[in-house]
Amino acid sequence: MDLSPFAFSAVLPETDDGGRFMCLRRHRLLALRAALSRWQEPVSVEALVKQLRTIFDLESSGRVMVYSAVVGVVSGLGAALFYWVLNQLQEFMLGRMMGYYPPGSGSEPATHAVQVDVVWWAVLLVPTLGGLICGLLVYTFAPEAEGHGTDGVVKAFHRLKGVIRARVPLIKGVASAITIGTGGAAGREGPIAQIGAGFGSLLAGRLRMSDWERRMLMMAGAAGGIGAIFRAPLGGALFAIEVLYASTAAEFSAVVPCVVSSVIAYSVFAGIFGPGLAFTTPDLVFHGVHELPFYLVFAVLCSLAGYAYVWIFYGMRDRFFRRLPIPNHIKPAIGGLLLGLLALNLPEVMAGGYGWIQQAIDGELTFAFMATLVVAKILATSFTISSGGSGGVFAPSLFIGAMLGGAYGLLCGHLFPDLAPEHATFVLVGMGGFFAGVAKVPRCALVMVSEMSGSYNLLVPLMLVSVINVALLSQRWTLYEEQVSSLIDSPAHLGDFVVDVLEGIKIREVYQPTKSPCLIREDMPLSNVLHLVAASNDSYFPVVDESDLLVGIFSLHDIRSSLVGKDAGNLILASDLATSPVATVTPEDNLHTAMRLYAQKQIAALPVVDPDNPRRVICMLARGEVVDAYDQQVSILHGRRR
Repeated sequence: MDLSPFAFSAVLPETDDGGRFMCLRRHRLLALRAALSRWQEPVSVEALVKQLRTIFDLESSGRVMVYSAVVGVVSGLGAALFYWVLNQLQEFMLGRMMGYYPPGSGSEPATHAVQVDVVWWAVLLVPTLGGLICGLLVYTFAPEAEGHGTDGVVKAFHRLKGVIRARVPLIKGVASAITIGTGGAAGREGPIAQIGAGFGSLLAGRLRMSDWERRMLMMAGAAGGIGAIFRAPLGGALFAIEVLYASTAAEFSAVVPCVVSSVIAYSVFAGIFGPGLAFTTPDLVFHGVHELPFYLVFAVLCSLAGYAYVWIFYGMRDRFFRRLPIPNHIKPAIGGLLLGLLALNLPEVMAGGYGWIQQAIDGELTFAFMATLVVAKILATSFTISSGGSGGVFAPSLFIGAMLGGAYGLLCGHLFPDLAPEHATFVLVGMGGFFAGVAKVPRCALVMVSEMSGSYNLLVPLMLVSVINVALLSQRWTLYEEQVSSLIDSPAHLGDFVVDVLEGIKIREVYQPTKSPCLIREDMPLSNVLHLVAASNDSYFPVVDESDLLVGIFSLHDIRSSLVGKDAGNLILASDLATSPVATVTPEDNLHTAMRLYAQKQIAALPVVDPDNPRRVICMLARGEVVDAYDQQVSILHGRRR
């Protein structure tokens, strides 16, 4: 086998690590056309399967879809197990120990009459012990499992090639169940996202899949877990592809695996616990343009509250808990104790609080009470998670947005009774709009709230508040620190945009056909070759036969290695220096093809050949010419952006 730098095997272009399959488009169209032209001919099953493999990308995208389904099944089962364990813990710790039985919501009715007359010593003791156990687990076995979890998934996608240690999902699940089950003001999205993502990463690693495929399965696992436990399959898929970026950008290449996994995970979860809804809502509608000013003002209010939420959340972590002169293992216990002190007077801030959101929708809470809960929930969530406790920030964000919307809705109804929308609309819009701003997930927020409430009637105000909050008012802060601004800022997409530019430039736009190549006849002695090479500025020299057709190529390095002995010039011919077959390009190829050959063959120039006669050399294309063309094109594009 010829392993020389110019050895070239005719293979299809491989997809790059970004999962971009555009380089195969031309090949697939030609294959499809050929298949259609032979449609009338009888074919065997084997031939049909082979033809389908030629047309469709079954080797890469096909297996990602299959394994996404597997990830979906496991994510659904993991979500069901986590949900069941969490309910059992809350029933015992919050109910029997503390005497706190919150109201039910949606398809999750209360298992006990609502009771908030808590046992004071248990309210102080249980969250403290829960924080202590969580801290010992996390900081001893998997420190990356601390906090709200989603940031760990985002970091793994961008910076760790989708790798999540196998122990992380287990530690995260147990620690989060203990934190939330003992009253911690945290949500289920962070832990279940990390559990599902961890399995996807583990499966891809076991199957020795590429970095990009591992990232896809990791995101599929996160989407499946969230779509299942919140009974929102589309919202779960959108969350996974949107949460990676701190702008309106999204990882659309992960849509298919995320949707497949989320649908299957939701189906598994619904098969165990039933489909149901997170909230039951009255028949709420958007009545027209006269309601828009109320929502515009509310968008500003959501942005201000979101800024305060993020500032307190990370300020408490950086300025208080991290400065405590005690081991990290103990800090979640301090957070649990502070939460207990707050919960003595406001036990409603403990756990997820979905039942209280349901009561806000039903109009059973007062303006003052909901306004107080906004501030109290921000503090409670910061005590729980900023101290190192384990849990998500999605449910607390929904709670804060709902109470903010409920209080604002009651105020508007009092001031403008004939014009203001129903207060319950602001509760739902507040959930979506507030979370969209602090998490930078506008599409996910409006879809997920609609799925959780079973109503799409409020899409217009949800869209308005979410987009304004994200695009105009909340660009400088986010709950997820590991988000990057856009795809070009993600290490996962390193090189993608270079390829985009190179693929858009044809070699005929760059090469110089008027510059005749220095062709060497194959029977020319080395002494004559040296005279020609000395008079040329080239570094690579095509070797041709008597008809000037390409038979090989050599470089200056090949000449130096052949200069041995006094009589070398009389013994060595040009054909002895030449290497074949030769990697070539045509004027219709793009610069990405040329750049890939430069890298694969470790060369600095390529022969440009006639498309009608692949052995007739037109000129030589140097690597420097490709780099210059790329630099010029980037400058043009940069000027257009400005």
